[in-house]
Amino acid sequence: MERDERAAGLRVCVDIGGTFTDAVLMNGAGAVLASEKVFTTSGDLSSGAIEGVRRLLAGSGVDPAAVGEVVHATTQTSNTVIERTGARTALVTTAGFRDLLELGRESRYDVYDLFIELPPPLVPRRLRLEIDERLDAEGRVERSPDPARVRELARRLAEEEVEAVAVCLLHSYRNPAHERAVREHLRECGFEGPIVLSSDVCPEIREYERSATTVANAYVYPRIAAYLRAFERRLDEESVGAPLSLFSSYGGRLTPAAAERRPVEMLECGAAAGVLTAAATAKQVGWPRALSFDMGGTTAKAAIVRDGRPRLTRSYEVARLARFMPGSGLPVTASAVDLIEIGAGGGSIAAVDALGLVTVGPQSAGSEPGPACYGRGGSRPTVADADLVLGYLGAGGAAESDLRLDPGLAREAIGREIAVPLGRSVEDAAMAIHDVVVEQMARAARLHAVVHGEDPRKLRIVAFGGAGPVHACALGRRLGAPEVLVMPGAGVGAAVGLGLAPAACVVARSLLRPVEEVDWPAAESLIAGMHAEALRDMGLPEAAAVEAAVSIDMRYRGQGYEVNVPFRGPPYGAGSGEALDAAFAAAYREHYGRDNPGAAAEVVSWRLEVRSGALQAPRAPAVDAGAASGRDRSAPGPVPGSAPAPVPVSAPSPTSAPVQRVVRFDDRYVDAPVYRRELLTPEERYPGPALVAERQTTTVVTPGARFGLDAFGNLRIDLDGDGR
Repeated sequence: MERDERAAGLRVCVDIGGTFTDAVLMNGAGAVLASEKVFTTSGDLSSGAIEGVRRLLAGSGVDPAAVGEVVHATTQTSNTVIERTGARTALVTTAGFRDLLELGRESRYDVYDLFIELPPPLVPRRLRLEIDERLDAEGRVERSPDPARVRELARRLAEEEVEAVAVCLLHSYRNPAHERAVREHLRECGFEGPIVLSSDVCPEIREYERSATTVANAYVYPRIAAYLRAFERRLDEESVGAPLSLFSSYGGRLTPAAAERRPVEMLECGAAAGVLTAAATAKQVGWPRALSFDMGGTTAKAAIVRDGRPRLTRSYEVARLARFMPGSGLPVTASAVDLIEIGAGGGSIAAVDALGLVTVGPQSAGSEPGPACYGRGGSRPTVADADLVLGYLGAGGAAESDLRLDPGLAREAIGREIAVPLGRSVEDAAMAIHDVVVEQMARAARLHAVVHGEDPRKLRIVAFGGAGPVHACALGRRLGAPEVLVMPGAGVGAAVGLGLAPAACVVARSLLRPVEEVDWPAAESLIAGMHAEALRDMGLPEAAAVEAAVSIDMRYRGQGYEVNVPFRGPPYGAGSGEALDAAFAAAYREHYGRDNPGAAAEVVSWRLEVRSGALQAPRAPAVDAGAASGRDRSAPGPVPGSAPAPVPVSAPSPTSAPVQRVVRFDDRYVDAPVYRRELLTPEERYPGPALVAERQTTTVVTPGARFGLDAFGNLRIDLDGDGR
């Protein structure tokens, strides 16, 4: 394929999930030209990713050399922490603080559980090494590190065969000199592995969170560095010489060097990409409030979107031991999209517990062996098996995709594990699995919405992921939501988000000061340094045109936690203190419903968010009358990989009587028409119940709803059926 203006900006986006790896080819306008969904290869994640890229380019007729960029989101980072397969890591800390990782916040996430399990630290106690040094709270030196003690530690590291070192010294966020001295001494003593400094990766107040974040960075650093180098090498072998970008948990693209240095910023990268897609879509259709709903093969994720932007959080937890229980996981201080993750996906395993109740997840069949109906050796019943038995999926393919499904295997697994123990029919057991998983997701989404002050009944749902459109209407009815939207390319929605998001970076620095004592020229210098760091991480020159937004974490003096306050950027002047006081009072009032007149406010941390370009919304490519053949007018050439796979019925025209499929809703069976999404037109509306099939997913429209395409190619479903 010749590289012409239609090929300009070609981008390959690869998202590795727990069950499937999605690969998408997009052009500079944000249109999906082709997509592939392959099984994730858990033993070597890059193998499945490269296979997806290979199929994508071969099926599209695209010369690998024509690709301008590869954007990647991987579960390698989170898997390393969850599975405890990271590097053998040591922690060097200030004398008296070696047990900080186990003391934590000195709280229990469940005060009534006498046998509570707390997350074990990533570094065992014998590898938590102390050094006699001290800075005061202002960063002034009281005792410098002793080089002889550092040499002793270096010998210990060699004896213990340590691969990576985390250095987190008291108050180093104010003065990094001691941490840098320790690193220099260790290098002089011959330690060659990664040395991660808290002053580099997390220069923020709070020792426990800073220590845990630094340790997590060191723990995953060697694994993610090796993975990225191997992935780049394999791309070269496929003749894809385009630069590689990694996706961050806060929704932006990073250079590989930045991702290697702070790998914890990729812990929720795939989930963040999907939320960015939902945010852009909500803004496109004019929804001020929306719920992003992403359901794949292993998990479901929900997030709140306000005014076209997802909520960001300054910290989160990974590898939680108890679902929805703060404090049961390992804390990470890093900006990320604020979302809730539920162990409920198409591959989530169903069982009957000791009380005779149906349970679903969080254990998943994954890609190996996968749900029983995949015919890959799985024998446990899953959500996908239930969906197949209920008629939501066609026997010709998983969510009407290229994967052939076996209803006999699904019925056998559900019958053996669920129906027989309960004394019910296979269909009743499948309906029970469906109801349980929908209720689990509704409960989690409702909790997430209420915590953030939102009424779930007023949130419109943007659904995507392979299993998201299958369950979105049922979820919406359970929440009382008025409308569901299924975006173009929904089955690979997170991968689409990788290509739509701009390069971005969030940088933070703690500098505790009462508002009246803020040194505004020093604040300008601090922000300038943060700005330069962000541009380096984004791989941009110093003079690059970017959007920068300043915010400040603030609290009333004596409080333990902060409110994030958006504030204008430099230059600052004589009235900046009063303006900041007023901005904090307004933000505090919005958050808590009241402020605290007369109380002194203080600055805790400065934050800078830098973005290059605007977030695009996904769009359906212009399709001519020969769409079923896969010919796309906006594509740079033949793109047969983007053609919808045939459903197991004759392809109906939306203007003629479509073929029916028997589908179960609640306790009754109905004949539901099966539509091909690419044949629908924006001018027509259709009543539910119905199935809208496309490659890689199927939308299940519940009885009483009405649906149709909008001008952007989104599938819009009015759950109350009034067509508004």
